[in-house]
This record gives sequence, C-alpha cells and structure tokens, in this order.
Amino acid sequence: MKTPHTAFLVLVILPYLGTGYSGGAQSKFTSIISFGDSYTDTGNLVRWADPVLPPHPINNLPNGETFFGYPTGRASNGHIVLDFIADALGLPFVPPYLADRKANFSGGVDFAVVGAPALNLTYLQGQNMTVNPPIKSSLDDQLVWFEKLKPSLCKGR
Repeated sequence: MKTPHTAFLVLVILPYLGTGYSGGAQSKFTSIISFGDSYTDTGNLVRWADPVLPPHPINNLPNGETFFGYPTGRASNGHIVLDFIADALGLPFVPPYLADRKANFSGGVDFAVVGAPALNLTYLQGQNMTVNPPIKSSLDDQLVWFEKLKPSLCKGR
C-alpha cells in the first residue's frame, strides 16, 4: 500500500510550498529535478526503447485526457503529483529526460520511470526477487542520467 509514502511526501513538501511560492510573489525555486516512479514520471517510460517491454498503454487514451486532452506518458488521466508541485511553485510542467534531446530543461527535468525500483534489476534478481515487468531503470540509472545532464544544468552557476 503506497498511501503512507504519499502522505509522507505531501507532509514533507507542503511546508516548503508555502515558503517557495506565495500568491504571485517570485518563487525561491527556479527548477525541479525529479527522480522516482509513476508518481512523478512525465513520460520517460513511453519514450524509453526497451525491447523487453511491449508498447505501453500509458501512451493511449484515457491517460491524459482529463487535463491535457491527449496522452502525455503520465500514469494518470490528468495531472500527477509532480504537476501539482510545479504549478504551486509557479514553474512549468517538468519535461521527461528522454524527451527530444533539444528539450529545454531550464525549468527542470524529470528522470522518473513508471515502475522503477530503488534497487537495480540485477541486484533484485540476485536476491531471487521477481520484478514484473522487468523494468531495467532503477534509481541508480536515473542518477546516471542526472550525472550526464548535470554539466548542462549547472553552466555558469
């Protein structure tokens, strides 16, 4: 059951939202760097070319139809948690890392992948744990992506 984790996330973030953005005043935050799973994946899973996975239903209606009007790669028919956080901070929606390589990541970047475990697949299989489907993108992979992108995010800072 993932509810306690969600409640914890919301309780930890809410106090900062009030100090980060207040009714039109300039936000103290300029971007969001996101790691995780379906709560924050803005489209990496559907853009990820993995021969093990079949075409994913997240890229079909009704996903995205409530707010965006078309599938966005989010595991939702509208917004996900990350969208609400970005909106509350006065920031744009966070693009997925695997989006077009010319994507503008100045307002943030999302490394999350639906179903991504914290531990990598090799470790889990070595412990005789089954991951179905076998998502090969773990938190470790997301951190590798971040390291590759970090020089372009930190220019002149």
